[in-house]
Amino acid sequence: MELCGDIMGENVDLVNFELLYNRWSGLLHQYAFYIVRDEEVAGSLVNDLFVQLWFKQTKPENLKGYLFRAIKNASINYLATRQNYPLTLLDQEELTTISDLSSISPESDHADKLSMLQNLISQLPQKRQLVFRMHRIEGFSYAEIAELLQISVRTVEDHLSKAMQFIHTHSKPFLCRKLTEA
Repeated sequence: MELCGDIMGENVDLVNFELLYNRWSGLLHQYAFYIVRDEEVAGSLVNDLFVQLWFKQTKPENLKGYLFRAIKNASINYLATRQNYPLTLLDQEELTTISDLSSISPESDHADKLSMLQNLISQLPQKRQLVFRMHRIEGFSYAEIAELLQISVRTVEDHLSKAMQFIHTHSKPFLCRKLTEA
């Protein structure tokens, strides 16, 4: 969903910009929070980024990459200004659940499966959740995830493999129960 071309230039379309904001702000907020570990600061950084994007004269070639690099840089710059705060980008303890699937329309069976999937994803270790969502939901490549989270591509592969094994193993009872209910 590449909206950047629609929002830049003299004829800025507020509706498309709002769609862009709604599409990316949640995941960007989560990524900023992952780095700064402060909800309010993460929200401010995301909002500042979108304000800058609104007034930007030239459009980024790769909007998704631009947004994530910009929020990463803004988060690191924020931490650098705080002398007493240690810079730890890979701390897993307080990474909250990313929920970008809520815009899917609920149909009874589809809603049950979606709810089950969201529940299973939320049970994954927090960094694994982030890697899984970035790759499977947002479409980031292994290399992009590795660069953004400052981990190796092999670690990304490991997280995804373990996430898929967990989801597959824990979804079997749900799927088998649904088949026997029919």
